[in-house]
Amino acid sequence: MNELFNTHSLLYHSHTHMSSSHEQNKPMTQHSSLLHPLPFLPEELILEILTKLPIKSLLRFKCVSKSWLHLISNPYFIKKQLHFSTQNTHFTTNHRIILSATTAEFHIKSCSISSLFNNPSTISEDINYPVKNKFRHDGIVGSCNGFLCFAIKGDCVLLWNPSIKVSKKSPPLGNNWRPGCFTSFGLGYDHKNDDYKVVAVFCDPNEFFSESKVKIFSMNTNTWRKIHDFPHGVSPYQNSSGKFVSGTLNWASNYSLGTSSFWIIVSLDLEKETYREVLPPDYEKEECSTPSLGVLKGCLCMNYDYKKSDFVVWLMKDYGVRESWIKLLTIPYLPNPEDFSYSGPYCISENGEVLLMFEFDLILYDPRDNSFRYPRIEGGKGWFDAEVYVESLVSPMKD
Repeated sequence: MNELFNTHSLLYHSHTHMSSSHEQNKPMTQHSSLLHPLPFLPEELILEILTKLPIKSLLRFKCVSKSWLHLISNPYFIKKQLHFSTQNTHFTTNHRIILSATTAEFHIKSCSISSLFNNPSTISEDINYPVKNKFRHDGIVGSCNGFLCFAIKGDCVLLWNPSIKVSKKSPPLGNNWRPGCFTSFGLGYDHKNDDYKVVAVFCDPNEFFSESKVKIFSMNTNTWRKIHDFPHGVSPYQNSSGKFVSGTLNWASNYSLGTSSFWIIVSLDLEKETYREVLPPDYEKEECSTPSLGVLKGCLCMNYDYKKSDFVVWLMKDYGVRESWIKLLTIPYLPNPEDFSYSGPYCISENGEVLLMFEFDLILYDPRDNSFRYPRIEGGKGWFDAEVYVESLVSPMKD
């Protein structure tokens, strides 16, 4: 779609015909609408076109008239746009990756996923991080429906939609921190209660049996509250975060039993707030590194180094069903695998190319011919952390 042609035509023909008498939060149906019928384009087609436009364009169009402001701010439209972006299997202009630079000062950049796959050089945009402390590197917890979550000193989190430049900082957790303690966070969405939640698992290895206390932050109430602890003897691995899949957060965890320890996946249902164990595939436990978790194509995945020669990725096609694990990728290592491991994978293109990080740079691997290439990012080089997100109009602030 040619954005310039379509949107300028829409603006010219429709903004003077749109009604401004409807309330902002009135649901849009086939029988009640924020738009009057247009001479040339049906109302439904206009909505379909608008949902497919870049977020930056939609933000500009809010200034056209009160009717356009109400339309684009309407919860129905916001959810419709989000559904299009998240369900689209092709990487549109709304799919981006945020990158934390390895510089002494905390710098964040963002660039287009589609451009990384399809162009030899990609323009990066400087992102103005809302919490001002340039020499503190806040860790990326994850993303969900346009939100990015950052952990701030292990005591609170920042929920931030960089596309609309709106953020919310949580209250402090108030845990009794001491040397050796750490907190593992996870961000997800409770569909039934229409609430974004952050889960904080506070681990104190100095405690007998190494109990892990859990609190959950609700974006709707802006409060933390305590829920059931992690299962007895289980704690997430340090520097890991919960991965959101199918209404659950999933942690790569360590289960201690006597003098033995085992790697397991602990899942927390965000609606019911109950735990379960998700069984991993039957993999090469004796000759691999400690597995880590990720999300690919909306599915839970796990990956590990095998014999320091390959990077293996498994994907669970049907969440919670052990038999649905498939070995998706076996990626050979570049020279000196003892010094660095792959991070990711972050996403896979339609033709099967895989976006990873190696030696602080993004790298693309093509399994069709076992080839690698480095996408060039203008205005930046050397990345400490990365997270894929989709641009949306969802705000962390309640109306």
